[in-house]
Amino acid sequence: MSTLKKVARACVALLFWIGVWWLAAVAIGKAVILPTPLSVIGALWAMLGTGEFYLTCLRSIGGIFSGLILGIVAGTLLAVITCALKPLDVLLSPAVDVVKATPVASVIIVLLFVMTKSIVPMLAAALMVIPILFMNIRRGIASASKDKLEVAKIYNFTAKKRLKYVYLPSVIPYFSAGCKSALGLAWKAGIAAEVICTPKSTIGTMLYNSKVYLESENLFAWTIVVIILSVIIEKLLIWLLGKALKGGEVA
Repeated sequence: MSTLKKVARACVALLFWIGVWWLAAVAIGKAVILPTPLSVIGALWAMLGTGEFYLTCLRSIGGIFSGLILGIVAGTLLAVITCALKPLDVLLSPAVDVVKATPVASVIIVLLFVMTKSIVPMLAAALMVIPILFMNIRRGIASASKDKLEVAKIYNFTAKKRLKYVYLPSVIPYFSAGCKSALGLAWKAGIAAEVICTPKSTIGTMLYNSKVYLESENLFAWTIVVIILSVIIEKLLIWLLGKALKGGEVA
């Protein structure tokens, strides 16, 4: 299917659901419950004209993205360490499983008890990412070719060569998939943490304030911002991963 047809289909679907939204808003007849698309677009347009809007978005993106990077690094290191040292595997794997099974809201509330609210969104995002990268990297290491491992043993490969020619080719696809999955979860967890913790001038705080003051137009407008930013960041991450991994293969 051509790019033009894909864009056309996406536009038709978007217009259809905007139409459904508008009909539902007219049927309800109460803007405080469900505002019309035009009123939400007006609220969004007003936001776009203020400098505070962009600073708010940057604060949320910076905090959550920092948590994403922290989670990726920590999850990868834990996976490598537990695969290399079995005693640590016995100690650390259950802890990762507990984090994986714990609801996001519980993680946020526990962190709020022991941390300042300004860093809770970052830590919540990181803790949601760690189990995903941990499991994916372990699967990648476990899927390393037995034949390549045998060759490496016969020719007495150094640790660097073993990493480059045996483990990296099997781990990279799992790492890439893990990062893509982790991004959406980190973003949702970070915004949820902001809503609960209400740190100064973040998207989650704006969502909370809109709900408290019954500013439905702003609530929907900020929700649209969250969705758009999520899509943009996901596309950017996928592009950056593709460039980085391609460069790594060439090296």
